[in-house]
Amino acid sequence: MSVIKWVFRTLFKSINFIRLLVLNLAFLLIVAVLAIAMSADPTPNIPQGAALTLNLKGQVVEQTQPVDPVSEFTNELLGQDTEQFREIALTDITHAIRFAQADNRISALILDLEGLHSTGMNKLLEIGSAIKEFKESGKPVYAYGDFYTQSQYLLASHADKIMLNPEGAVLIEGLGVYRLYFKSAIDKLAISSHVFKVGTYKSFVEPYIRDNMSSESKQANLAWLNQLWGKYIETIAMERNLAGNAISPSVEQYLERLKAAGGSQGLYAKEQELVDELKSKQEMRHFLMAQLGENDSADNYLSVGFQDYLAAIPDAFEESTGYKDQIATIFASGEIMAGLQSAGTIGGDSLSEQLNDARLDEQVKAVVLRIDTPGGSAFASEQIRQQILALKAANKPVIVSMSSTAASGGYWIASAANEIVASPVTLTGSIGIFGMFATFEKALKKMGISGDGVGTTPFSGVGVTRPLPSYMKEIIQLSIDNGYNKFLQVVVEGRKLPPEEVAQLAEGRVWTGEDAKRLGLVDHLGGLKLSLTRAASLAELDDFEIKIVQPYQSNRDAILSEFFGQVKQQLQPEILQSPSVQAILTEVDKQAAPMLRYNDPKGLYALCPACDSVKL
Repeated sequence: MSVIKWVFRTLFKSINFIRLLVLNLAFLLIVAVLAIAMSADPTPNIPQGAALTLNLKGQVVEQTQPVDPVSEFTNELLGQDTEQFREIALTDITHAIRFAQADNRISALILDLEGLHSTGMNKLLEIGSAIKEFKESGKPVYAYGDFYTQSQYLLASHADKIMLNPEGAVLIEGLGVYRLYFKSAIDKLAISSHVFKVGTYKSFVEPYIRDNMSSESKQANLAWLNQLWGKYIETIAMERNLAGNAISPSVEQYLERLKAAGGSQGLYAKEQELVDELKSKQEMRHFLMAQLGENDSADNYLSVGFQDYLAAIPDAFEESTGYKDQIATIFASGEIMAGLQSAGTIGGDSLSEQLNDARLDEQVKAVVLRIDTPGGSAFASEQIRQQILALKAANKPVIVSMSSTAASGGYWIASAANEIVASPVTLTGSIGIFGMFATFEKALKKMGISGDGVGTTPFSGVGVTRPLPSYMKEIIQLSIDNGYNKFLQVVVEGRKLPPEEVAQLAEGRVWTGEDAKRLGLVDHLGGLKLSLTRAASLAELDDFEIKIVQPYQSNRDAILSEFFGQVKQQLQPEILQSPSVQAILTEVDKQAAPMLRYNDPKGLYALCPACDSVKL
């Protein structure tokens, strides 16, 4: 007995020692961080005549997701790869560019885009529009890089001069929808997959019941892919004054031209006038130093980085003074889930609370809801739609501003608005419903495990360990049909369209914003700026402020996010690109995990996965 006591006493002392050690190390880390933060100038200095360097790193989003600030700071301090998870708010980018346009301290705009990850086309077009406005000031725009992906090149095409490393390339590969299909794997694992849907084009469930894409899905996906790709080529052709086949040649044209360039991708880009100059990084730097002047160290051109510039200028949306009428602006990004969700996911309860706050605020006269979602929970979508109807009943107009995607559940929500504004390349529609779950009776049987028992009704014990009875299948399908009819009715009522017309536009079909405008599913083509203009017009406001209704964040996270955000600017380790295997695992998780993640109480979903998978 004494030995046992000694073991437990020693174990307890060891655990307590480790606990105290961790706490002390954490305290020392915080002290060190405080020392760095206190010594740093909170407002970066902007030299007169500096160029604004748009050195974007990460993915452009409508609403950044909250992160654990301590973990993020620690990862960056230790040199861990976090770049793939970085997010940059679209409004921050466009605000910085537009503010720099009239800022007499800024002499030029430099596009350093090598850290920019793929993102939705409409976000890139909005940034491009801000760059075009910047050029109207007469200030030059330069782009430089070793390589350009097609998303980076779409922005670079707006520059007055594009420079490329002679050993680099412009990588324009086109758009596609390619998914993983699990039917054979599900069969080998003896899992019974039960799928219920309405809509010929509701393709979410296909990977679980097929080993390839159906002809209907291929036809529908190719239709909107071609429209987006056409817009991509049209934009670059206009900005660079090029023919379409110089941007997206046939295989034969590409091979012939590449052979003429001796196999050099850099020379190929120069000869096709995709870029203006071939320069090494050092040559690019010296060129910009000659054009813009040198920094204090005389080792680079005079510039201020994007994040430093943001910290030195007023916020995009100034805090309210409390004396004017207001237009509440709410950002809703991510999949739609039931309950309270943090930023980056649309929660039925959390977004409803934000809309309700706007309804109860007497100064708020109208609401702009900026949506970027492929859809999700049908229950949560209806919950949010009811709040929009309540706002309208309170004589507060609601404008839905669609970002890259506002499909399925996103369109369910949007249909209730007074007006809908979409980008020409927004993906919307996908009016359809599905339900899906798996049972494991066959898999258990293969392992020698059987289930049996008794219940008071035929519904007792129905679950994942027993076969799904035919009457339960009929009950679920009736619920799916009811949900689909409800979706159609929601669109009929919200858009004031004939039922037979809505039925033809539905069945899960995805539409671009341009097509949706032609079909009456949206009212205007434009961005957030036009949405605010329309909200002011409907509310009859001449003088107003924009009020951002923020999502819920605990006081702890808010304080730590701001604190560590300042410290991160002082410590910028080089970030390695994620390995290919990580991309594969991410894709598998993205497609295989949804059934574990989604939480609709009825198991009914209005979701368009293809809409969220296509990024430049």
